[in-house]
Amino acid sequence: MKRTSYPAIALALALAVATGSYIADKNGGSPLISSAQAQPAPSPCTFPTAPAATPEQTAWQLFVAANCPSNGSKVAWENWIEQDDLYPASGEMSPVEVAALARTTPKRLHGSVLASVLAPSPTKANLLFLSPNTQCNAMNGPPSNVVPNAQICEEARLSPQAANFVTDNGYQIRPGQTAAAQAGKDIEFPAPAVEVKVDWIPAASFKTPFTCAKPPAGVHVETIDGVCYAMAGMHISSKLLTNWLWATFESQSMLTNPLRCMTFGPCSDPWGSVPATSGGGAGGFTQQSPALQALMKQANLAPEFSNYRLDGAQVNFMEPDGKTDSYLGNSVIEGENVGMTKNTASCITCHSVSSIKNDGTDGIKLLGPAGKAGKLVGPQYKFDPGWIARDFVWSMDFACPGRPRCTVAANAPTKAGKK
Repeated sequence: MKRTSYPAIALALALAVATGSYIADKNGGSPLISSAQAQPAPSPCTFPTAPAATPEQTAWQLFVAANCPSNGSKVAWENWIEQDDLYPASGEMSPVEVAALARTTPKRLHGSVLASVLAPSPTKANLLFLSPNTQCNAMNGPPSNVVPNAQICEEARLSPQAANFVTDNGYQIRPGQTAAAQAGKDIEFPAPAVEVKVDWIPAASFKTPFTCAKPPAGVHVETIDGVCYAMAGMHISSKLLTNWLWATFESQSMLTNPLRCMTFGPCSDPWGSVPATSGGGAGGFTQQSPALQALMKQANLAPEFSNYRLDGAQVNFMEPDGKTDSYLGNSVIEGENVGMTKNTASCITCHSVSSIKNDGTDGIKLLGPAGKAGKLVGPQYKFDPGWIARDFVWSMDFACPGRPRCTVAANAPTKAGKK
C-alpha cells in the first residue's frame, strides 16, 4: 500500500491554524477543518479540541490521550462504552445509564464485523451477528508465525461525546435513525467525538506463546476474562475534521506484528517517526521523534507504548493530485483479521458508506460480495435518493431491529428528533 504524503495538506493545515481559515477537500466537499482556530491541548491526557498542524501530530495527540493511565490497570479509552452495549437489543438507555454501563460492564470482545460482512459465505457472515458474545474469529490472513486457526479478537468503543450524541437523538434503535432518513437530513456527530477500534491476539495464537507476566518486549498486554492478549492494532477516528481523521497504529514487534508496513506498503509518519518513511521487517524499525518522546513522557504512558508506531493518517479520499486513490490499512485489523490486501483498504472511503434508508434498510447491505458500494477505496460514496449518510460511523449498524442479534420489536418507542 502506498501511504499518503501530506506536505501540501500539512502546510495548509498549519496556515489554517495560524489564520483560522478553512480548507475544502479535493472533491469539492465540505471543509476538512470543523473548528476555525486550533489550540494546543491543555495536557497530553486531554483529548485535543482542534487539529494540530499536521494529521500525524493530531493522530499522536489522540493516541496518547487514549492510552493515558486511568482507573486501576485500565487506560483511558477502556472506560468508554463498547458498541455492542451502546446499541442494546432490547431498547434505549439514557446517557446516565450508558456512562454507568461503560464503567461496570466487563470487557467484551467479539469477532471482526468487517470480516463477517466481506465473507463470501452468508452462513459465516451471520455467525458474529447471531452470537454477539463470540470472543474471537479465526484469522483470515494469518502470518507465518501463528498456529493453525489462530484466533483474533476485536472491540470498538465510542467516547462519551459520541455515545451521548447517539442516545440524546434516539439513534440507539433503528426507528430513530429511520426518522432522520425520512426527514432527509444527514446524521452528523459533534467535533469532540472519537471512536477506537482495537484488535487483540491471544498469546496462545502464536507459535511462540507468552504470558502476561512475561510479555514480549514493547507490546501492551492485558488479561481479559482469564486469557492473556496482545494489543496488536489500534484504529482511532476523530471528528476534529469534517470527514474525520483516520489513524492506525501497530507495535514494532516481529512476534505480534511481523507484517507491519508490509501488507499495505511502507508506513509514513513525518511527525513522530525517524525516519519518516519505513518498510517492514526487523530492518524497518524507527525511532521516536523528540517531540513524540516528550509528549509520551509528559503523559506518563506505560513504557511499552513507546514501541508503537503510526502506520499512517488519512484525511481525504484522494491523494493531493486529486486523481490517485488514498489508501490506509493496518496489517492486523484489515490484513490478518479480515484478509484484505494491498490497495484494497481505505478507512475514509469504507466508512463513507455508513448510511440508512428511509425504510430502515441499513447501509451495511451496500458492502460485501452482493453490495453496490464496490471497491472500498476511492471517492466518497454517493447515495441513491431516500438514503442519508451517518457521518462515517459504522457502529450505528448495531441499532435494532433489523440485525440478527436484535430482539426488540420493530415498533419500539423512540426519542427520534430529540435534541
